Amino acid sequence: MQKYKTVEEFVNDLNDDKQSQVGMLRDLILSTEPQLEEHIKWNAPSYVLDGEDRITFNLMNKEGVVKLVLHMGATRKEDKKGTPLMQDESGLIEWSSDIRGMITFNSSTNISSNATSLKKIIKDWLAIPSLI
Repeated sequence: MQKYKTVEEFVNDLNDDKQSQVGMLRDLILSTEPQLEEHIKWNAPSYVLDGEDRITFNLMNKEGVVKLVLHMGATRKEDKKGTPLMQDESGLIEWSSDIRGMITFNSSTNISSNATSLKKIIKDWLAIPSLI
């Protein structure tokens, strides 16, 4: 497996369909919160706010789809049976714990049609302090 050093290196290694989806999501994420810092973490693009990774791409999954992982970095203890810290009226987030959720995309059309909900999810998620 290739180890990526930059987001551009990661994106350039994707096929056209995945490049389009990742590009759309990167634009959406960065336009929602301009203070986010983008870098490579866990060999994928990740977004840092106030020193903690909060959103990370997952493209190395058995389904072969684009996923966004909402999380609270590595410092906060996770409760896999706990109630999620955030309500998701859109139903797009699949929660695996109180502080970790996954949003799955299978096409650029899927991203476009959910753009408004995604911006709200990202804004609401980043409004929750990672160190409570």
